[in-house]
Parts: sequence; structure tokens; C-alpha cells
Amino acid sequence: MIVYAIKTDTESNEKLILRYKKMFFQTRVANKLRNERYATRDISKRKLREKAIVRQVYRDLNKKAQG
Repeated sequence: MIVYAIKTDTESNEKLILRYKKMFFQTRVANKLRNERYATRDISKRKLREKAIVRQVYRDLNKKAQG
């Protein structure tokens, strides 16, 4: 995805850079580049299930806290 920012007449260079960075990170291009940098192996079914159990425990704790 192409991200660009055009400077307005009253905008400073610092503001332009901040606006560009905001747009860049909102498109999640940085995350995609970071994730595709290295080849990774698929998660085993056992590890996937363990993560699901931990996630469910945290959801239950959160539900109890909200109440």
C-alpha cells in the first residue's frame, strides 16, 4: 500500500512528518514487513490449544472483574 502526505502551505516539516508516520502506522504496513522478515514455522496444535486455554482464563478473569 502506498502512503504519502502532501505538505500544505501552513504546515511545518515536523507536522508533515508526524502526519505521515501516523498514516503509515495506521495502514499496518510496518507490522506486515516485520512479520514477513523471517520465515516461521506453523504453530503446533498443542501450542495453539495451550494459548487458547490461557486466553480463555484471562477472559474469564476480566469478566469477573467487570462483573
